[in-house]
Amino acid sequence: MSDAEIDMSPEANVKLVLKYFDGCNTGDIEHLKSTLAHDVVHYFLPQVHRPIRGSDHLARYWRKFKQMYQPTWKIDHTLAGGNEVVSEWSCAYTQPSTGDRLIFRGTEWYVIPEGRIAEVRAYYHYDESRDCQLNGFPYADRRYLAK
Repeated sequence: MSDAEIDMSPEANVKLVLKYFDGCNTGDIEHLKSTLAHDVVHYFLPQVHRPIRGSDHLARYWRKFKQMYQPTWKIDHTLAGGNEVVSEWSCAYTQPSTGDRLIFRGTEWYVIPEGRIAEVRAYYHYDESRDCQLNGFPYADRRYLAK
């Protein structure tokens, strides 16, 4: 597909991010790579996570995450404009050491300059001993992902 044929509309970019999350849910490497620029960089807020660079490395990272934690990811909201998408997401996962099902939530910014995700900036808090979400927020009433 030539650059002129790539749909870079905000709607197409949101669909691409949703497809990326489908890949995170399945751990399918080829599916994930089909959404990513070859030189993608994924940045994480927690200091324990260094940036992940390259589509192969990022796709393998999400496959390993899938195998270890059996996550269920859900995009709860998106906003898009130009070549950027912002998502609010939920992730329910199983803590391998205890078998407890926990949940954490966050937001990400995606830069999509040419029909593939080139940059992800992930903002979230994670604590493997408890759920990490907004205190008192009516998640169930607003149909957010539940454990």
